[in-house]
Parts: sequence; C-alpha cells; structure tokens
Amino acid sequence: MAKKLLKFGGSSIATATQIKHVSEIIKAQVTDHELAIVVSAIGGVTDQLNDLAAKAGDGELNDELFASLIDRHTKLLADLNCCEDTRCCIHNLFSDLHSDLSQIAHSRANTPKNLDKILSYGELASTTIIADYLNQNGIHAESLDARQVVLTDDHFGHAYVHYQRTYDRIRSFCKHRDAIQIITGFLGANEFGETTTIGRSGSDYSASIFGAALNVEEIEIWTDVNGILTADPTIVNDAKTISHLTYEEAMELAHAGAKVIFPPTMIPAKYKKIPIRIKNTQDPSHVGSLVTHSRKINGEKAVGISSLSGISLLRFQGAGMVGVHGVNSRIFSALAKEKISVLLVSQAFSEHATCFAVDPKLVNKAIAALEAEFAVEMKHHYIDPIRIEENLSMVAVVGEGMRSTPGISGQVFGRLGDEQINIIAIAQGSSMRNISFIVSDEEVDHAIRTLHNEFFNPVSCRLNLYLFGVGTVGQELISILQDIDEDQICVKGVANSKKLILNDNGFGLNRINDRLHASEVSFDLDAFFQSVSTESGKKVIVDCTASDSFSKQYGQMMDKGFSIVTANKIANTLDYQFYKSLRETAAERGVPFYYEANVGAGLPVISTLKNLLSSGDEIISIEGIFSGTLSYLFNTLTSEIAFSKLVRDAKSQGFTEPDPRQDLNGMDVARKLLILARETGAEMEISDIKIESLLPEGSDAFDSVNDFLDHLSQFDGEMKAQVEAADGCEEKLRYIGKYENGEASVSLQSVSSDHPFYELQGSDNIIAFRTKRYSDQPLVIKGAGAGAAVTAAGVLGDIYQCLGNR
Repeated sequence: MAKKLLKFGGSSIATATQIKHVSEIIKAQVTDHELAIVVSAIGGVTDQLNDLAAKAGDGELNDELFASLIDRHTKLLADLNCCEDTRCCIHNLFSDLHSDLSQIAHSRANTPKNLDKILSYGELASTTIIADYLNQNGIHAESLDARQVVLTDDHFGHAYVHYQRTYDRIRSFCKHRDAIQIITGFLGANEFGETTTIGRSGSDYSASIFGAALNVEEIEIWTDVNGILTADPTIVNDAKTISHLTYEEAMELAHAGAKVIFPPTMIPAKYKKIPIRIKNTQDPSHVGSLVTHSRKINGEKAVGISSLSGISLLRFQGAGMVGVHGVNSRIFSALAKEKISVLLVSQAFSEHATCFAVDPKLVNKAIAALEAEFAVEMKHHYIDPIRIEENLSMVAVVGEGMRSTPGISGQVFGRLGDEQINIIAIAQGSSMRNISFIVSDEEVDHAIRTLHNEFFNPVSCRLNLYLFGVGTVGQELISILQDIDEDQICVKGVANSKKLILNDNGFGLNRINDRLHASEVSFDLDAFFQSVSTESGKKVIVDCTASDSFSKQYGQMMDKGFSIVTANKIANTLDYQFYKSLRETAAERGVPFYYEANVGAGLPVISTLKNLLSSGDEIISIEGIFSGTLSYLFNTLTSEIAFSKLVRDAKSQGFTEPDPRQDLNGMDVARKLLILARETGAEMEISDIKIESLLPEGSDAFDSVNDFLDHLSQFDGEMKAQVEAADGCEEKLRYIGKYENGEASVSLQSVSSDHPFYELQGSDNIIAFRTKRYSDQPLVIKGAGAGAAVTAAGVLGDIYQCLGNR
C-alpha cells in the first residue's frame, strides 16, 4: 500500500467542526494509503502561548488568558465527545503548563529554551484530541510526541535537525506500529531531551522530515488557501493558484515571505524527490499546488511574487574595504556566530559598500557583532559607522522561466520605474530564477500589484510589431522573437532598406531574409502607413537600422499612432529642437518612445538615469566608458603591443567597425554622452562636446582602410609613450566620456587604481552616476555594452515596456 503523509495546519483544525472535516479527509484516504499525520496546534493557540510566556517573563501570570485557553480546549473535548483518558491527559498538560509559566514568572527568564517548552503544549494538546476523535470514528490512531524521535541541536527557537539520526529513530519507532501516527509538528529535542522547536510554522518542516524518513510517495500539506498563490491575496485580489512549481521556486518564494509553506520544508522532500501537494481543507476538490523536482516551462517567466515587510537594511561601508580580501567573509562569519540570518545581500561594484537585510529584532545584535569584529578598522576610520535603514520590505519575483528570458531584469525594474517606485537595493540570485529588491514598506503593496499585473494578468490585446532593419541586431532580435508567445507579440511586418513584407495575421520569422528577397513589395514609408491605416490596438515600430533618413520620420510615425522602440541613436543626437519635438509629439499622441539600447546596449543605463531623475535625485556628473571597441583596445594594450597592430587585429576579429576610424574618432562615445546629458535636461548639441579624437592628423585622406592602418603605425610611438607614462604611475589608459557642470568631453585619460574604471576587462562598458543621493560613492552600472545579442535584449526589454504601457 502506498505511503502518504498528511499535514494539517492550525487554521484547518481551529474548531470542532473543522476537526470533523479533517477526519473525513483522512477517512477518504485511509483505505488506499498507509498514512501518517502531522498537525499543528489548534488555530491561534501558539500565539496565546507566546503571549502567556511573554507576560510570565515580566513576572506576571495572565490568569484570564490562561483560563480562556483551558476553556477553548475543554469545549473541544466536549464537542468531540472525547473519552475520560483524553480529558485527563489534557488536564495534566495544562497543569504542567501552569507550573512552567509560574517558574518563568518567578525567575523572570523567558529564554528561548523556556519559550520552546511553553510552545510545545499546543501541539501536545491538539494531537491528543485529534487521535481520540479518529479512534471514535473507526480509524486506529495514536499520538506521537515528536520529541521522542526528532533530534536537534540546542538552537532553541530555530533548531537544526540532525537528519540521519532522526530518520533512524523515526523508522525504528514506526516499524511495528499499526496505528496511524498523529505527530506533533514543530517540535524536537536535543541530546539531553530538552524541548526545541524548528522554527515558527515549522510543522510543514516536520511533515517533510517524517515523509522523508518513511519514504512516502507524496506529502500533502492542508491549509486554508488553494495552494501557493501568485501573490499575497490580501494585497492582490486576483492572485491565482500556482498549479505546479519546483522545490527551488517554492523555497525562493517561501524565503521571501510566502506564508503557505515553511522555507526548510523543501529540504528533506527535495533530497528524496518526494512531491509536495498543498491543498485547501475547505475546498478538498481543488487541485491545489504541486511541488516537484522539475516541471515543464510553458512560456511563463515568473510563477509568483512574495514579500517580507518590516525588515531592516544595514549598510556597511568604508574606503578601507576596497580591494581588501576577506571583508565579506568576516562580515557574514561574525553574523553566523550570533546565529543571525541574512535575508538579502547587495554589494557595490567597487567593494566600497555591502548592504544586507535582517530581521529588525536582530539589528542591535548584528551591529554589536560587526563592531566587535571590525573594532580596529572602525577605530582608524577605515570603516564608517554602520548605517541602519528601517521600515523596508523585500520583494522577490520568482520563476524558472526567468533563467532563459533576455531582458527580464529590465522588464521588472522598468515597470517599477514607470510607476515611480524607488528601489533601495537589488540582488539577483546566481540561479537566475529570483530577482529580489528592497522598497519602503509604504510602496511594497504598489510594487507587488504592479508586477502581478505585468506577469500574471494577460492584456486584452496583443502588441503588433513592425521591424525595420534586419542586420546583426535585427537578426538577433528575430531569433529571440521566434520564442515569444504570439498572443503577446505579433510580428506583422519586416523590412530592410529595399523590401517590405506584411501580413495582417502575423507570420513566422524563419528564413526572413529569403522571404524579403522574394517579396515584390518595395519599401516605402508612405505606402506602409497606407497599408496599416485601419489597424487598431497597440502597434510599435522597432528601428534596428542605422538610417539617418528613417530616424527623421519618427514624428510622422508617432502621428500615425505608432510607439517607437529604437536601437538607432541618430534621432536622439540630431539637433536639439528635433530631439525636443519627438518628446512633445510622443506626449501629445500618448505613444511611448523607448531607446534603452542607445547607450550601453542591454545595460539599464537610460532607464536608471530616468528613474533617478523621476525620483527627485539631482545629477552631479555622468562618467563612462561607452565604447566596447575602445574598452577592448585599452584593456588589451600594453607597451609591448603596437597600437596599430592591435587595431588591425581587432578589426580582423570583428571587434571594430569595418572602418576603425568610426570608433577611433570618438564620435560614437560623444553621441552616447550627448543622449545622457540631454536626459538630464541639458539643451546641448553634439558640437558642444569637446572630443579628443584618437585619429592622427591626415587619417581622413585615405580611401583604403589598410592604407589608413599603415598610416596609423607611424604614431605607435606616441601611443606607447602614453602607455609607459601610465604604467610608471601604476595607472591605466581609459577613453572616457564625462558630463559635469553643464560641460561634456570625451578623451583618453590615465586612471589610478582607486578609480571605478581601473579594473575594467574585455569590451565591457561602465557608467558611473554621481548624484545628490550617490555623492560619496557613485551608482555604477557595468557589463557588456556592445554586441548584437545584448543590444537585441535591450530592444526586447523596451518592446515589453510598450506591451505594459496601455
């Protein structure tokens, strides 16, 4: 007969009627399964016991609360017609409870150890009562005090379970017993037999421990909701049941505050690959949520959003942390010694600061531990006083589908930015299935509702997309779009510089170049507008061209009701009046205009800047390495390598434009800097930027690229001298764009080891925003800022922005 373990929470057994209902659920399964049952205390009893212990710790006995606790259990005994032995057992339990409370009151010592003993009475009472009622109804049952078999350490309140020894004890105890075991959840004991608890809401964990020990085929956790929901139903009215999720997804949601299941519950079940099903006691026919080792991803990105409010953020920072090995190890070792759990960690790129979230009740303990560990560094001001931020909430967006979704972070934070929700700290797990962030308690409900609408409420109509430009970025975007649900995004048109293909019902994107070549429709923008003039719904033009003339038509496109998403930076770098007119037209027509990929490809550079400004921050300076080509050249260049040879080799590997002069003249960097400066409100023209070109005089005279490269070699000595001068100062050359005090420049600079740009590698971009809020330590964004794949991902993020902007 198949084995199954059932667990019933306190809300499922809060009244006699509910206990009778639970009995029917058990009875329906007892003939087909060999069962074991884990139960919590009667609903609300653990809170009452906690209050009694707290009052006793103050030297008082709350006789009124104690009497109400007895009355409640006495009523259950009567309503369930329990036998005299059970009544006597409950009487003795409450007599022992009163004695234990009196001892605490006398000593005024409500220690974690004493509290665990007090809390244990809730489960001891509930299992005794439920076992009695099951026996009355023909189900042979007996209560099992888990302290007899669950062995833990002495971390009272949150004890660690010694799994293997516990499993051996459970198997030995249950081996020759025919009765169904009604097991106390939440409880264990240490080597000395002292009562421990395994964490509040730990009855789920108990179920998983017993299920793993008994090798059951499934664990059922019965509660008062229809499984794990996509969000907290008290925040999101239309939260939906997650029908299937993995252990990892469930753990991530539970860690971040989902209350349906206790975070450690998954550990024993995951190890044994035992499915966990969460069901509703009040609606047994509902399928609930199934948690398993793996599941099929059906195109969804996230499975749920959870949150934990009322947390505190500690900011640990100082110049003495930069480049020092082992600082983080010391931080978290010091916290671990005090048994302080860290909820979220976020570190600045420069290692200057680490912030982490903890339970507010542990803040003083955490600060004391860190001040002791870093006493010397703090004394000498290498590390600043620890800063505390309170009244914060952690939000986690979780889903296996996020791992394979380009631009998912941009979608999350872009949507929050649209709603002007301020993000205080960010962390993305290495598994890539969880994006967590910190917001104020005041904004958490708004953030959750916003993201729930984004990921779980399908829009009434899809986004109709027209792609112009099928070069490297366009082709990469096509590749990504092939895997996108057509109910969300329907590609209705694709064009290159010569041909256009349209289909009102949308079409597949395979062999798109062949289909364009075979098309008999020449590309003409006016003809295109005529063809789609009757189309309703959301429509977006995506510009992946490098065309000057096409970008000058954006205003006309907006007038026709099209949103614009562009990787082409030309429109944003033409004269300021044109730049201004586009924004006015977009506002007047109510159509979005997105261009995240203009600077930093897929990096969230422009959206971050906009979010800073919209939240009321003031930009002091913007500084960055904006060219992947120039980043690669100066990260690779040494005094032993001729600059012209490095440029020639980079060209042959496709790291430069076909004509490297387009990279070396500095104009690309200047355009990107201009875009960012204009975002701050600067009425600037490209001619206002001081540009230090890397091209030697006379470089424009050559028609042949090879002739130019030969000409460049004559100046290798000058570049070598600059490299050697930087080396002599233990510095590095970087081609930097900077905007500050209304002035902009791009130039080759030598930076020291304490500069954020010193450690840059490969072809990465890096941008530093120094603002009124980020005045001491700039906000740094770093990563791959060039390449078709990341640029296409940035474009896709903007497309999704259009999808959500209705």
